[in-house]
Amino acid sequence: MSLRTLSMTDEIHRYLVDQTLREPPLWRELRERTAELPESRMQISPEQGQFMRLLVEMVGARRALEIGTFTGYSALCIA
Repeated sequence: MSLRTLSMTDEIHRYLVDQTLREPPLWRELRERTAELPESRMQISPEQGQFMRLLVEMVGARRALEIGTFTGYSALCIA
């Protein structure tokens, strides 16, 4: 998947994801299937998707336009 922007151990990263990530089952399935593709590095991480969703909610966006999409995970996050 994508690179981490903060330096932390794998254990700490796993704990943070397990405790804070709110990802619907369908999104998880899409992300996991995408991870099997050779180009999977183009996929955003689930925590990046959750952050994008937070930004959309904070600004009260009613419409979003995503230019260039891979398998649609990030589009789901901002929808």
